Amino acid sequence: MDSIRENRTKEDVVDEVRMMFSADIKGKLSIVLVEGSDDIRFMKIVMEENVACIESPYGKHGLEDLMNTDDPVIQRKEVIAVRDKDYMDLTQLPDRFFVYDGCCLETMILKDLEISESFHRENYKGTATKESYILGAMSQLAPYSILRRINEQENGEIAFQKCKFGHLIDGETLKIEDLFDKVGQADKLQTCVEEAKSIVEENELWNITNGHDLCTYLGTVSNLGKNRLGEEGVRNILFGMYRKNDFKKTKLYDTLLQYQTRNGLKFVSE
Repeated sequence: MDSIRENRTKEDVVDEVRMMFSADIKGKLSIVLVEGSDDIRFMKIVMEENVACIESPYGKHGLEDLMNTDDPVIQRKEVIAVRDKDYMDLTQLPDRFFVYDGCCLETMILKDLEISESFHRENYKGTATKESYILGAMSQLAPYSILRRINEQENGEIAFQKCKFGHLIDGETLKIEDLFDKVGQADKLQTCVEEAKSIVEENELWNITNGHDLCTYLGTVSNLGKNRLGEEGVRNILFGMYRKNDFKKTKLYDTLLQYQTRNGLKFVSE
């Protein structure tokens, strides 16, 4: 872990951006601010060589705080932010903010049919078909995804990041009651289960499923040789599969292309 990066402040990032622009002799630099290290890895795959990616000092909330600073160097049109959509109202998306398709980065990658089918073929030995593999995972996670949405909308304090639940998957069945017990939300189980039953559109599942949860589930039921992949193993494989041409099929690519054309900038290849 990079302890220096972990301890950075908003002011440190602003100074870093300022120094980058000062060193940009050719005047071609564009900067993407992102939530975390996984986003950095992804941007290195899909962005052009003139683009620098910088991690927020403290996640998505730090990203918003950073983009809202009055410093002119951050307010330049060459500086944008890309974040998970999570459960936000896109009509409230701030200027120069862009979001991944679906709920987050991982859902955007797995929405690509070629990627998800290839992952299923190479890493899964169970009984689920390629059509039901990801959909079934998201359906099992749906009550928990709804709990995440409620928590964010109500500014709750459930510590989801501390809850590891791979051991609660029996075969390919997620013990949802035990999971709600583990996060201390047993009283919300019935409400979330009932709402999950009402989901009829596949796109709604893509829009509510958290990437860490989906990768944890897939990493538990999928194998690499004799070993389970685990959450990070799933993410590593997905990043290894992904190419710029895959990115060009996404809504995020389209919105970035429109922005760069409108402003005479370069973030993605045409």
